[in-house]
Order: sequence, then structure tokens, then C-alpha cells
Amino acid sequence: MFPVVRVSFSGLDPEERYHVVMDIVSVDKNRYRYAYHRSAWMVAGKGDPELPQRLYIHPDSPFTGDQLMKQTVSFEKLKLTNNVLDKHYIVLNSMHKYQPRVHLLRVGQATGAGLNPGSGHVSNFAALQSLDQKKFQFPETVFIAVTAYQNQ
Repeated sequence: MFPVVRVSFSGLDPEERYHVVMDIVSVDKNRYRYAYHRSAWMVAGKGDPELPQRLYIHPDSPFTGDQLMKQTVSFEKLKLTNNVLDKHYIVLNSMHKYQPRVHLLRVGQATGAGLNPGSGHVSNFAALQSLDQKKFQFPETVFIAVTAYQNQ
């Protein structure tokens, strides 16, 4: 994903251990196209059906609170695809608008919900919803997924 999402944390328990998880959710139910004559994205109709939600556990997780407060966490290894058969990437519909979200989970909670950081990816989106967590999303990170750029 470009540009890469990077986050910093403060106010954490320095001794507690945390997983940092990202998911990417659909912003609306529309499909978009780029209008060259207007230099803008425009709604091009109804979007495709939503794909199953996948989570990405940061590969360096778990972190201590102390580590998280001293460094920036980068999601540079996160990979996106439009291929639903690819089990190791977050799957998105091309030409749809998305919002990345960062979740901070205590290690004990994540393990209890069956999240396995060893794989880096988790398909059980429902497990995340049931946890007591901190969720962060930033409006400036909304993007439209594209599979190819076309020059006019």
C-alpha cells in the first residue's frame, strides 16, 4: 500500500504487551472512476458486493507499551490485492473507496479471541469486534483502490 501508514502511540502502560492490527473497511457502496477533464474522482455507479474482512497483525507484534511509545509503527509490509483466492493479503475491490483503521489490543485479549500473530494475517474479523480495544482512523488516509493506472 502506498503511501505507507505509520502510527505513533502515547499514554500506554509501559509494562503491558500490545498487538497492533490494521483492517481496511469500505467507506461507501459506490464504484468510482477518474474523470480526466475534471481531474477528480466521480461516482460511477453501484459498487461490487463487499469482500470478507481480513485483518493484518503487525509482524513485529507483540510490542511492550514502552516500545510503542518510543517508536513509529509502520505498515510497510502490508499487501493489498483484488484476488479473493490470495489468503495472505487484504482483499479490496478495485475502484472502491476505503478507510484504513489501526487497532491496539492487549496481548491477553487477542490470544483469547483466537488472533494468531504468527501468520501476520487473520480472517476472523468478528473476533476483533468482540474485544475491548482502541481503534484509530484518520480521514486523510481514505483512498480509492486501483489495480492499474491509465495515462491519458
